[in-house]
Amino acid sequence: MYLSKGNRKLSKNILIWNLPRLSTCPGAGDCKKWCYEIKIERMYKGTRPCREQNLKDSKRKDFVDNMANYLIHRSERIVRVHEAGDLYSQKYLDKWYLIANLLPDIRFYAYTKSLHLDLWTTKPKNFNILQSFGGKWDSKIDWSKATNRAIKKGDQLYQQEYMCPFTSIRNGGCGETCKVCMNDSNAHVVGFIH
Repeated sequence: MYLSKGNRKLSKNILIWNLPRLSTCPGAGDCKKWCYEIKIERMYKGTRPCREQNLKDSKRKDFVDNMANYLIHRSERIVRVHEAGDLYSQKYLDKWYLIANLLPDIRFYAYTKSLHLDLWTTKPKNFNILQSFGGKWDSKIDWSKATNRAIKKGDQLYQQEYMCPFTSIRNGGCGETCKVCMNDSNAHVVGFIH
């Protein structure tokens, strides 16, 4: 089981859990054309095997206990579920919700195109879901709940959308001054395609 600490945009105070790209993304649509994780997996040869192991770990019966035990001993209080990969099944999503329920002092958040899943019935308060545009199930997006959209420079924002202040900054600031994605269950966040 491997969680990284931050990335070029996210603060080092945020743990990130990743899975293999595309094979765990049942709702992938247009993003297949520009998925930045293709580049990451080519540049860093150890990335794909690590994510494959995380996928195996996520299917284990003791995944919830193992993850909860790991996180409870960490100082980080924010977990991004997937920089790469997605909520590949209801059973897997339910495991993350169990983990969040066990750790109410930790904030969890995920962007997802898996809009065919029941995202809302048992969602814990400390787990923010942002529905991502550009997938197979865009018609299922509930605008009364948080959304995320990747745009090209020059594209217009929809009414009530919020431009991520760190979308073009690569200094690890996200999660330090702005925590909209982690906390706001009604935010409509936009970022630029990397």
